[in-house]
Amino acid sequence: MNEVLGLADPNTLARVVGVICFAVGAWLGSWFPDIDRIAVLRLRHRSTVTHGCAAPALTFVAARATGSEWAGWVAAGFAAGVGLHLAFDLFPGKWRGFALVDVPRLGRCTKAVSVVWLFANVFMCTGLAVWTVPAPNIVSFTACLAVVGALYLYGVLKKREHFAAGPLLTLLSLGADAL
Repeated sequence: MNEVLGLADPNTLARVVGVICFAVGAWLGSWFPDIDRIAVLRLRHRSTVTHGCAAPALTFVAARATGSEWAGWVAAGFAAGVGLHLAFDLFPGKWRGFALVDVPRLGRCTKAVSVVWLFANVFMCTGLAVWTVPAPNIVSFTACLAVVGALYLYGVLKKREHFAAGPLLTLLSLGADAL
């Protein structure tokens, strides 16, 4: 059975496990920014602490410190998931209240600053995800794109987005630039 699936080759099996790790990281990353809703953290929603590239960058540093290729896949997925979440946040129904980025101790930003903050961090998360995938090849890269695509579709269906093309076009343009 392994020969039929092409899993006899250890590199193939390693890439399959890597893509699974990427998927787990992407799923966690897509939920992570909303951790600021936990009252214990004392952060307001859309905090710069959680709605930025700091956590994905720290995840990448931690993965490098472990030296584990699997941790690298998780870190790349985490960055992709956070980038996807922030891409959706770029297109709220209206730019007021919780749609605006919050800087702890300073308060909510303006619409313009919020857009620049989110866009810049989508760009950094997307670049981090693209450039940190361990041992990339066309198959694993395509599989990772499929994972992000599935999360995107889930986001569209879950949120019933009124402008679902916005996050997709943002990610596609930034992902192409990162390549």
